[in-house]
Amino acid sequence: MRRVHLEAAEDHVERLAREHDPVGAVKELIWNALDADAKHVTIVIERSATGSVEKVTVSDDGGGITPEGCSTAFEKIGGSWKKATRTSLAGRPLHGRAGQGRLRTFALGAFIRWTTVADGIDGRRRTVIFADRASRNDFQIGDSIATVEDLGTVVEAWGRQSSVLNKLTVDKARSQITTEFAPYLAMYPEVQIEFDGAAIDPKGVIQKETQNVVTFEHSGIADTAVLRIIEWDMRVERELHLCDASGVTVDITEMRIQAPGFDFTAYVQWSQMAEHRGDFLLGEASDSPVSALLAATRQYLRDYFRLRTVERRKEVVGRWKDAGLYPYEGDADTEAEKVERETFDIVAATIHRHMPRPIKQQKATLALLRESVKYQPGHVNRILDEVFRLSSDDKSELDRLLNRTSLSSIIKASSSVADRLDFLAALSHMVFDPEAKKLVKERTELHKILENETWVFGEHYQLLVSDRSLNQVLDRHLAVMERDSMNPAPVYREDGSVGIVDLMLSRARREHDRMQHLVVELKAPKVKVTDKELAQIKSYAHAVIRDPQFADVRVEWDFWLITSEMNDLVRIESRQKDKPRGCVWDISETGYSVRVWVKTWSDLIEESKGRLQYFKEHFDHDPSVEQAMEYLRHAHVQYAPEALVIPGPRPADGSLEGPAGDADPQGYEAEESA
Repeated sequence: MRRVHLEAAEDHVERLAREHDPVGAVKELIWNALDADAKHVTIVIERSATGSVEKVTVSDDGGGITPEGCSTAFEKIGGSWKKATRTSLAGRPLHGRAGQGRLRTFALGAFIRWTTVADGIDGRRRTVIFADRASRNDFQIGDSIATVEDLGTVVEAWGRQSSVLNKLTVDKARSQITTEFAPYLAMYPEVQIEFDGAAIDPKGVIQKETQNVVTFEHSGIADTAVLRIIEWDMRVERELHLCDASGVTVDITEMRIQAPGFDFTAYVQWSQMAEHRGDFLLGEASDSPVSALLAATRQYLRDYFRLRTVERRKEVVGRWKDAGLYPYEGDADTEAEKVERETFDIVAATIHRHMPRPIKQQKATLALLRESVKYQPGHVNRILDEVFRLSSDDKSELDRLLNRTSLSSIIKASSSVADRLDFLAALSHMVFDPEAKKLVKERTELHKILENETWVFGEHYQLLVSDRSLNQVLDRHLAVMERDSMNPAPVYREDGSVGIVDLMLSRARREHDRMQHLVVELKAPKVKVTDKELAQIKSYAHAVIRDPQFADVRVEWDFWLITSEMNDLVRIESRQKDKPRGCVWDISETGYSVRVWVKTWSDLIEESKGRLQYFKEHFDHDPSVEQAMEYLRHAHVQYAPEALVIPGPRPADGSLEGPAGDADPQGYEAEESA
């Protein structure tokens, strides 16, 4: 065992290691293996129980490092044997010439071990070299021993606890390695690279490949380079590879061009590229042949992809038509239809690479896109963003739905659920918020709003009358029952007065031809119900019971008194033993039954939420107060309290108080007496 000390400042070694770039380190080790004429390179990533990278192993079947070459390889930066030649022993073009590849390995672990088998002066020998990140400048080279093992090198890196290593486990790492080695693997098809359990196979993901000559001029001298453009059938980070004449990457720089919807890599091959390594960092404004070459290359790429955009649109649309996926039939008849189709083609062709693979899901996505372009062109970007967030299962479900109903029906149903959730949030705000409930009037606001939202009382009811005398309510009841007498005698309460009910809802029950009626008496949120209000609704119910013209009708009557608060007497009466919560009367006679209930707004809202709970959980919509008020503005602007739904500055105390008189309890009393 001997120690080799690297003659360089440790901070310089640390910079050369580029420890933030583990993918770059793996690529460097692959190039080292290929420079050693390896035909098989395997990268194994070992993970912990939590999924973090614990160890990285890069093994190859190349020529290895001879015992004589180990000291030279590890004792100084630069001076690589590769500088003296341009090809490997097998005649392949060489990549590394700077002698820094071994330092990049520190990006993969705190502890590094090279185990290499090579044919040296004394025959085939195996040598182990060890390095510790705590002392980057020192390498421990073990004594070489004779062996009959196959030639090759295994590099192991472990012991680094860093989330940076997780970059190796994402799809981007595979795409970076694929784009880096695509030209080399095309040139040498016998070479195989396996990364994290799967082969690097550029051919399987190349969509289109072209090669052209780029002409550029520097210092009055014209020169040429070969530009190879590969369009990928995978997501890649756009890179412009600066290559030597053999296609081996010398440097990588940014693309700096716009080509929406294309995933591609460009390789510009120039015979003198290796002599100008790093020149591109000076920028296009510098006086360098590389700068001139980059400017000419980027302009060529801009022109190329302008033409490719038009070509690909035709290609994609043609494939959809052949497969029966294109959502239009025949030719466009009007100018408007032509514009719509052109818009659809542009948008669809731009995003087609991100569409799901299964044919049925593609068809569903294109149908959705057509509806978006036709009816909501301004929302296309937002809709596409949501669509492509869908999982494969979600897209399959969307396709199944579209096979059973139209997209417009799905949108209407979803909108209905969202509207109901928004309304419940708005109703909660109006009846529970201390400031908001002061502003809500019963007859002209809350009552009118609920006339159009009767679903909160139960899906099975429909509105019959609203804000009518009890006599008219019963008259309407007889009409529904198709009785001969359409104008019964007036029905009065015991004191001789004619009562006013807020809402009457009805439903017919199929069993035994029974009819159910619900009479709702609403109280404004600021009103506290006492035994007086309870007696009032009981009087409504009693008028039904004692009127002989209804005694033979098979009908059920439910009277609800809805309030925010109640006094102790009413609360006690609504908690009777052997009666459902809230039931204060339950009277049944031959042919009919009458029940009286006292319900709070909280009860009503919670019951409604319960019916919508399944949709809420799966709809993922929990409306805010702002969304609730927006719904009121949209659906009930003529009835909703102005101070709630019209945006504007609030009083200095932060309250919701509206215009003078809106929150005056006397206003409510006057309204009630009317």
